[in-house]
Amino acid sequence: MEKSLDKFTSYLATGLLGLLVIAGCSAPSTEKTAKSPASRQPDLTLQVASLNLSGFNRRFEKNDISKFSKSLRKEQIDILSVQGITRYPGVESRVDFVNELVAKSEMRYTFGEMFNSSGRQSGNGIFSAYPMRNTHNDAFDGVRSATFEAALQASVDGGVKDIIVVSTMLPSKAPESDESACIGIIAKKSIALPNQPMIVTGNLPHSDGIREKGPYEDVADSAKSANDKDPHTRIWFTNDGSLKLLGTRTVETEFGPMLVAQFGLFR
Repeated sequence: MEKSLDKFTSYLATGLLGLLVIAGCSAPSTEKTAKSPASRQPDLTLQVASLNLSGFNRRFEKNDISKFSKSLRKEQIDILSVQGITRYPGVESRVDFVNELVAKSEMRYTFGEMFNSSGRQSGNGIFSAYPMRNTHNDAFDGVRSATFEAALQASVDGGVKDIIVVSTMLPSKAPESDESACIGIIAKKSIALPNQPMIVTGNLPHSDGIREKGPYEDVADSAKSANDKDPHTRIWFTNDGSLKLLGTRTVETEFGPMLVAQFGLFR
């Protein structure tokens, strides 16, 4: 009888020990593993395009702008930056690129004048499917090679956070020191708040040294495109963790090549 009791006690102890081991192995961990920024999904995806019209030397036609507007919808462009727009305010025989595009696309816009002479106006524009809070237009005062060039800045409300978009024309054939001075003026007069992402578009310098002083990244460095060596259409962006380049492509339009960059925006 005693031997049977001892044997039962031994079996019971072994069974309890086994249950404790199984429970210890299968107990769920209470620690949460944080996702790395590289693996996180963006809170918002933006399609940003840049187009330079400084080399477009014929009249704007309504039909061309209508086709261009359809291209914007097809490419799902959220923000469009245009440099070197020529306008003739008050001249009814001339189709106004800005007004006609806004009418066709229903995008919001801001225009920054560079010069106005004898009824002919030139400037840069930013068009957006999202609201724009405030804008600022700065000439490159004090830069020796600059004549009428300027940088237009707009704060675009992306919902997740505001993005500063810059549409600029730099002096053509400017020495590197002048290009650096222009980029410095853009940064100095930036309307961006701390930790606010910025996207800069236009005929930007090819010098890595100038760009890295921003500091900015060039979309061409992350994803090669047909516009890698195009001096007229480039896109830079600040890489502070809130913007991530997802892809880039070049789209041929009625007004020349349009560079498109897709960004992921994080809170």
